[in-house]
Amino acid sequence: IGRYTNFRNDEEKAMLLEYLKLCTVHEFEKADAILERVLESQVARLNHYVGQHNHVLCLERNNGIPHADIEFNLDYKKHKEVLRSVQKYCSSNRMPYYNYEIRTTKQDDAILSCCQGRDAMWIDFQAKADVAKEFFHDMESILKPFGFRKHWAKGTSNTDPTYLVQQFPRVAEFIKLMKSFDPMGKFRNTQLEAWFEVMDGLVTKAEEEEAAKNIQEEKKDDD
Repeated sequence: IGRYTNFRNDEEKAMLLEYLKLCTVHEFEKADAILERVLESQVARLNHYVGQHNHVLCLERNNGIPHADIEFNLDYKKHKEVLRSVQKYCSSNRMPYYNYEIRTTKQDDAILSCCQGRDAMWIDFQAKADVAKEFFHDMESILKPFGFRKHWAKGTSNTDPTYLVQQFPRVAEFIKLMKSFDPMGKFRNTQLEAWFEVMDGLVTKAEEEEAAKNIQEEKKDDD
């Protein structure tokens, strides 16, 4: 195998564009019939595709359809409850895009890795830009009780940064290293600086609360 295989060909892309157009005007039966044709075509074309891992992951760059996406990382131990919650939503709400993706990864020990300290399940949702914000909000509301982390390059602007940072137990360690290695922020752009400020603020607040708690306990001991 000497080349990548595209996730969709020209004909499949054209059908998907028609599918999305029909969904916009609520012609769902016609849209679903087209989607079935797309899936049949993809299964027939890709079913026996085998190759090295970085080739089997098919590309969309040649026949992509612009869309927004958001990817959640959750504790693998909760995968059954998570999937039941997503399925319940899908049973009573029409998804704005035709698929969502699920993958799993083993835990690691990187400080701000979504897989830090736990085996993980990922769910990636897609939507056209005009409906993405509302749909992504729904997904966050559903998955928040499970303590999701977020792919740092996908949809972080949709999430309360305080909540997101609190899902990473080693944030204080990260802030300490950042201040040590890059005290002037030379390697931070505008977005990274915003996240750094949120993290630093939360760490400082936690330290102040811990210090106040210790003072109160010392006073009680003195009494």
